[in-house]
Amino acid sequence: MSIVTYLQAAIGIPLFYFLVLPKILAVLPQKAQFLAKCTVVLISTLIMSVAGCFISIACALVNKRYIINYVVSRFFGILAAGPCGVTYKIVGEEKLDNYPAIVVCNHQSSMDMMVLGAVFPKHCVVMAKKELLYFPFLGIFMKLSNAIFIDRKNHKKAIESTTHAIADMKKHNSGIWIFPEGTRSRLDKADLLPFKKGAFHLAIQAQLPILPIISEGYSHIYDSSKRSFPGGELEIRVLDPIPTTGLTADDVNDLMEKTRDLMLKHLKEMDRTSPSSSPATSPAAATVGKTTATAPQDEASVKKRRTLKD
Repeated sequence: MSIVTYLQAAIGIPLFYFLVLPKILAVLPQKAQFLAKCTVVLISTLIMSVAGCFISIACALVNKRYIINYVVSRFFGILAAGPCGVTYKIVGEEKLDNYPAIVVCNHQSSMDMMVLGAVFPKHCVVMAKKELLYFPFLGIFMKLSNAIFIDRKNHKKAIESTTHAIADMKKHNSGIWIFPEGTRSRLDKADLLPFKKGAFHLAIQAQLPILPIISEGYSHIYDSSKRSFPGGELEIRVLDPIPTTGLTADDVNDLMEKTRDLMLKHLKEMDRTSPSSSPATSPAAATVGKTTATAPQDEASVKKRRTLKD
């Protein structure tokens, strides 16, 4: 192939992908559109995993390993969201500079990758379950990017990983992104699963603030139960950091409940399925600055209300 042919491909493929493909996908019948857009996300994930390995090596060579996740997540956000017609409304983005911190975010489905693609901070790593280490390419990329892997079945190793994470954060002035629900919620209304304590133990031990990020429920954008993926605007709020200076292990439960209540309040404010979700009329809006009375529910009762959306 000639240089001209390579140049044509280098220009033509991105133009087709970002300008033509979105228009084609937008007019497809619902089920065909769902399958096509899910394929785009899958291909984007594979490209991100492979490219992430090379980006990780390049960043490591110039001693910039702690921007790997930021670069790769933003790359994925552009690659996947554009053709799928997903746009973002980010409130409080300037608070992402409140670093270092323990970032906590609600976990809805595998499409949370797009949330990471929109707001993942610089100098931050991911804490993930150990099983992801064995995914082709993705595991290699996560290992190179200093991800913290937790063995949930081995308490001793989990403690060791946490201790290592604290030392690493202090050494590199970095933060950690954690989904405190521990698994995808897949709930059919604006709610959160009970939080795990790990993120809050970590924050108190490291004396670092909690930085809550809340993504609205996005069934209007993606709903696998209805085979619907029309795209649309996704609102994400970066909340004020919650300080932990001076707190001890005895304060873990209070810190966890305070964070969960705050995130749940904002999640309900953003709920598009509720007629009272507007800021002017929602109960949550009337209690700004106050602690919501909603308490974490037990796992069994939550599971009964789950709708498999992923």
